[in-house]
Amino acid sequence: MNTSITRSKYRTRQAAPECRKELSDPRAGRSAPKGARRCEDRAARAARVRELPLDYMPSREFKRPTAAARILAPTPESPATQRKVKRPTGLPPYLASLYEVPLLTAEQERHLFRKYNFLKYRASKLRDELDASRPSTRQMDEIESLHAQAVETKNQIIRANLRLVVSVAKKYTPGPDKFFEAVSEGNISLMKAVEKFDYTRGFKFSTYATWALQKNYFRAYETQSRYADHFRSGHEESLSWAADRRTSGFEEERLQAQREEQVETILGCLSDREREIIAKRYGLKGPFEGQTLKEVGADLGVSKERIRQLEGRALAKLRDAAVANKIEAL
Repeated sequence: MNTSITRSKYRTRQAAPECRKELSDPRAGRSAPKGARRCEDRAARAARVRELPLDYMPSREFKRPTAAARILAPTPESPATQRKVKRPTGLPPYLASLYEVPLLTAEQERHLFRKYNFLKYRASKLRDELDASRPSTRQMDEIESLHAQAVETKNQIIRANLRLVVSVAKKYTPGPDKFFEAVSEGNISLMKAVEKFDYTRGFKFSTYATWALQKNYFRAYETQSRYADHFRSGHEESLSWAADRRTSGFEEERLQAQREEQVETILGCLSDREREIIAKRYGLKGPFEGQTLKEVGADLGVSKERIRQLEGRALAKLRDAAVANKIEAL
């Protein structure tokens, strides 16, 4: 075997890593070595990787040795008994298409949010290890793959909640001509809500998303009102006392609707039984006043003391939900 040839090849490989100047034949006259171009491409790619949005909600379970196997497992199947929602007739194509996507169960929702944040957690940790001067192609491949999986998981959550946007938009849109514009804005709010939702607190995502959508629509309403006031004509100004009286009535109705929506939102964190107990105890349903512990216990077939325990637990949940949704504590 010719050892001089072997050593020559070895020196060539050692002297030509991708981010160093490539050895070339001086007679070839090449002005842009392939190695230099690869280095520039990889540097640009590394810059893009550093800009990827990888903020995540931390969880202690992410650091456990078995975390990947458990969290990245397939999404749980929907129960066979889950009722399929009937699609209303006469809907525009976009709204009709939303009914093709099944709603998530509580188990599926938690699984997807945990997976979404875990994928970003792993990608973020890998990016922290990336050598800025000589970024590894293998590491960048893995970071981009994890990010792509996180985006797909986020899209699953969004698709399953688009009907919620339509439902809330109906209540806060002034007229049909603005409806699809409101839905479009609501979809953006929904995307942001997915990114900011802290699934580890145990609340339903719909509770948080409803609050986020309401906040967006109230802000839009206030902006439009200020804009209209700014361009009010002198004639309209002279009649403002009558308009103000009408507006005050509308405003009161709007605030009352907002209060009712807030109560409904935080009640979403309760189980069906806890919700029924709170509704009976505080007269939230129907024209009747709240019932006593004994009366509620008799309705539900349990002792007065058991109702007291369940009510206490439900009120603690409601206080946490009020804080999470920035509603005045109960």
